[in-house]
Amino acid sequence: MVLTPVRSQSTKMFIAEVGINHNGNKTKASNMLKKLVKTDIDAITLQILKPEFYRENKSYGSQLSKDFYKKAIDFVHKNNKLIGFAIADKKMVSFLNEAGADFWKILSTSILDNALIKSCIKTNKLLFVSTGVSDEAEILKVSKKFKNVKFIHTQLSQQVKDVNLRAITRLKNLTSRDIAFGLHCSNSDALFLSIAFAPSDVFFYVKDNSREKFADDEHAIVINKVGGVVKRLKSIEKALGTGVKEKVGVKIKISPHRYKYEYI
Repeated sequence: MVLTPVRSQSTKMFIAEVGINHNGNKTKASNMLKKLVKTDIDAITLQILKPEFYRENKSYGSQLSKDFYKKAIDFVHKNNKLIGFAIADKKMVSFLNEAGADFWKILSTSILDNALIKSCIKTNKLLFVSTGVSDEAEILKVSKKFKNVKFIHTQLSQQVKDVNLRAITRLKNLTSRDIAFGLHCSNSDALFLSIAFAPSDVFFYVKDNSREKFADDEHAIVINKVGGVVKRLKSIEKALGTGVKEKVGVKIKISPHRYKYEYI
């Protein structure tokens, strides 16, 4: 039996989203998981869409098998990471829950799918709802209807001017909920800047090093760079501090040409 890693819901997660960037290829998906578990990410997500999506978008391959998802969950857990599912297909919730999924993400396009949201809530697992196609009125409507969800601020635009990071703070105040951040901008500097707005969690898509086209492409982090990106994110987060101004334990010695700092 594989034990699920234990992580407090109050702990910030840095989450690498494979999404459907495996293009329906289970070997590619497996290789992506193997590389990601070796990094400092806290969790991984895979995306499960409705069957009609794959019929209408054949370039993205097909949905992976239930057997693959079960093995993926066990593999990620063995490597002490969490695994969640960005899900649009309500019929898969029960299976994934029993297989050991740790959390859910409702895609922006499913934010008004009450049946899907209720199905995820019934599992008593952490639920994120993405807001990429919603305005404040719609978010508040969902917030009032469902009390146990975290929202993800994201914009389905790759332009820097549309990122609107100040919405993280505003949505916190409007909903009294934790607000995560999801990167959809092609300029990954927005990911680092988001830390200054103290999102509850940080989501970003990843892709392998091939030159294939992916569903989430221009805004995805190349998988070989993920380790370095997460280390930098976790390092700069320390700069936020507590907000309380205190004396630093340091002695300053003044020489003719420079200051010398000695930390106590």
